[in-house]
Amino acid sequence: MQKRIVLIILFFAVAYLFLPNSILALTVGPAKMEHSIDPGNIISGNLFLMNETGGTQTFYPSFEKFIEVDGEKQFLPKEPSELVKWIKVVDSVTLASGEQKDIPFSINVPKNASPGGHFVVIWWSTSPPSAANGASIVTRAGILVYLRVSGDIKESARILNFSSNKKFYSGLPINFNLNFENIGNVYLKPKGSVKIKNFFGSIKKILIINENESQILPESRKNFNIIWNSSGWKDFAIGPYKAEINLKYGEKENQISEKIWIFIFPWKIILAAILILIIIFFILIKGIKKYNKWIFSKYSKNETL
Repeated sequence: MQKRIVLIILFFAVAYLFLPNSILALTVGPAKMEHSIDPGNIISGNLFLMNETGGTQTFYPSFEKFIEVDGEKQFLPKEPSELVKWIKVVDSVTLASGEQKDIPFSINVPKNASPGGHFVVIWWSTSPPSAANGASIVTRAGILVYLRVSGDIKESARILNFSSNKKFYSGLPINFNLNFENIGNVYLKPKGSVKIKNFFGSIKKILIINENESQILPESRKNFNIIWNSSGWKDFAIGPYKAEINLKYGEKENQISEKIWIFIFPWKIILAAILILIIIFFILIKGIKKYNKWIFSKYSKNETL
């Protein structure tokens, strides 16, 4: 009995520690904003905030520049961003429990704005920006802003690596790895496919790349893992196959391609098929012998009669 009471106390103690983080919730939208604009122009719109906490809360905006390293976003609170100076939004928003509101914002791009990509996250927190970072984590949700300023735009990319984890396979699945690098000055969303062709050039399978439309920031790279899975006997493969990647990126739909060869030999299936054929062969031989023996015995009886 005492053991049960101790467990119940421990359960509520753990719940007390973690419950505030689960209750203090904020929904913001959109999750990301993408805009293209000429220098000297203004973008305006609304952000969405919803208070999902148990009581009235005041939320404060703060801004951080972000970059990408190997496809993972890294936030740089101490590194200034031009975009932060261009965004205008209210200093705070007070919402009752369950209340939602559209918050107007504007982005005023100066005439001398540097062309290319500018990136910032708008954090909404229960602590004002001047508070310590640890306190601002209590309730924090972010909106990613991708801004493309026209001018001397450079859309350029390259495939650093396109490979499979090995060259010889006994069957599916097969993993392909694509390492894409953005060497321009605007963010890119590469789109395309991997076409699997047999030795004669017929298309066996088409695999889509970047279905989630991930953005790759300037001077960043991202790994895409592309899997050729089996969906039944229609994906049975044997022999050499060419995996040909074709990508398009940027507003001009620049193209980039690469290809590799792999060899598939499903020895387990082939061995099982051979064993089955051998068994069938011996059963047939045995059956033929029995049939011949039956015919011979029947013929012998007829002769004696």
